Amino acid sequence: MRIFDSKPDIAKMLANGDVENLARTIENGGPYFDHDENTRMEAVDALGSLADQRAIDPLIGALHDEDERVRLSAVAALKKHQAFYPLVNALHVRDNGVSRAAAEALGELGNPLAVLPLTKVLDDEDARVRTASVEALVKLGESSTDSLINTLRVTNNKARRAAAEALGQLGNPRAVLPLIAALKDQDWRVSFAAACALKQFNDPRSLEPFIGALGDGETDVRRVAAQALGQLGNPRAVEPLIRALYAENSDVRRVAAEALGQLGDARAVLPLVEVLSDKFKNVREIAAWALGQLGNPQAVQPLIKCLEDPYDDVREAAAWALGHLGDLRAWNPLTEALKDDSPRVEKAAVQALNTLASKSSRDKHAITIA
Repeated sequence: MRIFDSKPDIAKMLANGDVENLARTIENGGPYFDHDENTRMEAVDALGSLADQRAIDPLIGALHDEDERVRLSAVAALKKHQAFYPLVNALHVRDNGVSRAAAEALGELGNPLAVLPLTKVLDDEDARVRTASVEALVKLGESSTDSLINTLRVTNNKARRAAAEALGQLGNPRAVLPLIAALKDQDWRVSFAAACALKQFNDPRSLEPFIGALGDGETDVRRVAAQALGQLGNPRAVEPLIRALYAENSDVRRVAAEALGQLGDARAVLPLVEVLSDKFKNVREIAAWALGQLGNPQAVQPLIKCLEDPYDDVREAAAWALGHLGDLRAWNPLTEALKDDSPRVEKAAVQALNTLASKSSRDKHAITIA
């Protein structure tokens, strides 16, 4: 005989602290199991709200409920009970949603004992589970560092990649040398993750490794290496980045141009002028911006020519760069650019002309005073 004559009164059970009947409601296969998933979810939520350890076992059972919402509610309820070990076990159930939710819950509980079990699921086939584990390990902070460094040396490439991502987010300087070693990982995805992580440290020890990766690495790794070298600001990177302007991949050329603009070294002027003729518009655009940053008058005439580029992105960058250079030879070409069909190019030309006018006024004032 069913214990409930009608829909179970979950609110009343909760008010009475009736763990036993709430548990019966969600006991799959039991005589009082309620086939309405909404009712079961309410019962699970109620068990999560009760400060009664007897609620934990039925909640563990609910992790295997036929309805996904009930299963996820069970994870949330176990988190309310701070049921550490049941949540650790939930990492390994045959349900990616539950595993992911369990990882998130463990990260929020903040127990450093979760580091090892979370690290062990960094090789999960489901990318969302790996991501949740990475985020949880980052929340656990310093206690995760050693385990993640060790994971960089395991055989599973998914785990190595996830460990590199987590170490980048943690930001512990002890991870720099292990990540440098991971730049040469046999799996390019791991190398890429290591490069992205290492870039976040902006550590001088990564200068030579990034120079090496720029010249001998997979395309995505080379791109990140170029970005990192721009950030590091060391003139030692100028010549390698100039060589990268001639890379086969346009993304590598584009990022190398951007990095050279950041470094501000005059050695890059003529190579960047050559890049203004690159067949890809995004490379030409960034080369123009970079030349504006370098501030060298040798770039004025080539940039004036770029005001006639077929793509408005390039023309806009050229106008901005000419304003930044402040050379009055650009006055007439920029005046012509006021007629450009692109409002963005017209706006850049106006700003550049205002800059030139201001500079001219200052120069005349200086001459008068002298």
